Amino acid sequence: MYKEVAFDPRCMADIEYYSLVKQHFGFEKGRYISAEIRSWAKEAMTHVKESDLTTIRKQSVKNYLNKLGRSKSSAEFLLTKDRQGVAADCWQNWTEEQRNIRQFSCMVSNGIGEDRIDIDRINDGCGEWNVPASISVDRTDPKCIVGGVLPLLILSDCVTIVDQFFRFAENAVLVELFKAIRETSVRRLRVATAMETRAIHRVYDREFRALNTNVCLEWIKAPDKYFHDRYLITEVGAVRSGHGFMADVEKGTHSDLANINIIGRDEAMRTIHELEQLLADGRATLEFSA
Repeated sequence: MYKEVAFDPRCMADIEYYSLVKQHFGFEKGRYISAEIRSWAKEAMTHVKESDLTTIRKQSVKNYLNKLGRSKSSAEFLLTKDRQGVAADCWQNWTEEQRNIRQFSCMVSNGIGEDRIDIDRINDGCGEWNVPASISVDRTDPKCIVGGVLPLLILSDCVTIVDQFFRFAENAVLVELFKAIRETSVRRLRVATAMETRAIHRVYDREFRALNTNVCLEWIKAPDKYFHDRYLITEVGAVRSGHGFMADVEKGTHSDLANINIIGRDEAMRTIHELEQLLADGRATLEFSA
């Protein structure tokens, strides 16, 4: 559902690509441009200055790039920790080095290359570009549930699950989650649930300690029925699942598939704020930390 896009800075010399950057990336769009912002903006500026854009359009793009070049962060850009520190003399060489770390979801460029998509293919709705606002995953398979949110986990540092029925003991989804985040930049996992857990330290030692090698786990007991919707929220994106994130036995009904939907920043941040307020007021408690 979330995509890490390599975006050729040469494309900024074309107003259609500039509009693409402004309108189709960020928290609620499910896409981020993967780039070192200042280097990318500097290279893009060179091509914009040499372009045949009209004076007004050229100034508009230059203003955006100038602002971008002075920024340490941007709503449209995200460079994950494992991609930082890679030096190269141009975007083309930078992307080649980065692909040794991890493949991009797609590469946007008007240059030649079978692995690249251009504006025409994007306008035609090619699969490499499209980000569905909602996906359905097999609720009976913990690997499918985690696989549905894995693209977001890859981009994130801190993950918060708010799900009143997400239990600690004998939770196959949590097992798969610990396995998956080993290969990501996630360093903090918070779970807020209304479920009771007896002997929580023993459960952790028995079921999860061997799996958790580098993540700070926080288990929060929230008030019963306070949170109706179930969320997985990170600093760069968020999804909601009506059925929650627990696996269930096959029933042969519509509910065997869980729908996972991208949500907006306001809803996500409001949920995090309410959780923090519950903790501050003592209505929610941190039951376990490891």
